[in-house]
Amino acid sequence: MLSLGLVLLSSNVHASFDPITGYAPNTDVVQHSRIDLDQAAMETALAANDFERAYAWYKGGGNSLKSPGTVNEKARTIKGFSTDAGAKMNGRRWFELYKNYWGRPDYADAFTTAGCNGTDQFATADPAGRREFCKKGSAYQNVWMYVIWEMTDAVEDCQRRQLDANGDAAHAWDEAVAFYSGSLEGATGAGSGKLLYALAEKRCANFGTCNTDGSAPINDAIIQLFKEGQDALIAGKCQAVVDIRDRIVAKMTVPLVQGTIRYAYRSDPNGLNRGTKDRAEGWAFAAAILPQVQACSQRAGDEVRENMFWNATTAVV
Repeated sequence: MLSLGLVLLSSNVHASFDPITGYAPNTDVVQHSRIDLDQAAMETALAANDFERAYAWYKGGGNSLKSPGTVNEKARTIKGFSTDAGAKMNGRRWFELYKNYWGRPDYADAFTTAGCNGTDQFATADPAGRREFCKKGSAYQNVWMYVIWEMTDAVEDCQRRQLDANGDAAHAWDEAVAFYSGSLEGATGAGSGKLLYALAEKRCANFGTCNTDGSAPINDAIIQLFKEGQDALIAGKCQAVVDIRDRIVAKMTVPLVQGTIRYAYRSDPNGLNRGTKDRAEGWAFAAAILPQVQACSQRAGDEVRENMFWNATTAVV
């Protein structure tokens, strides 16, 4: 009977909620997807050199609500993705890798807050550099790790046998997609977003790997994996979802690597030598991949960190 029930649930995977970049969620994650509007508001403020307002959007949010229309309504915040990480993600593989490398559970917030406010590690950074640290730390460290957390949470719900198509496992997986893509990309991904889906689109253009319509093959692959994970969750194939999650993480890392390479060249005195803004961008991308690089090779990690650090005393690359 259990097998029959799982088959029946699997046949009803796709509910009536609007698609997100080609993915059909089983649960309502509209508010979750609106977190990109906070990122967009941050970037608008940063373009006007209004760092105080940018940080206010990062810290306080306002576009993505939890429990909307109830007495418990409150804003979901990008800052909270990192400051709450220690309590939520402790002991989980990908979080531990990053926490241990940077030496603190709120490593992403430490980076982003310092960039927005011009304090701590970025106390001597100029406004052009701070803009990059603030907006890229927010999207490519805070949000990036939170997407992984939602996938991990879905796996753990699966292992607790919370397998209903509208249940906890399905909802957490849908949330991962919502945070990966955001609301601005629309149903098909033809929009113009601010989060990880949008980054992949930018990098494919830089590296000449886009599809003929300008879309990113890496996004095609990631969305397909999200669909496969959705089906596996409803079928109770929890270990399969672990494997799918890790394949998604690997592909989510590709645009970050591309960003590091791009800005290494743009910063290199023997390349384009574009100056402090590009060095800041290079460090923002490098910081987002260094824990993984170091885990593969300490020597490679040390070399990337030494060459890409935004305020290095020696020339980059």
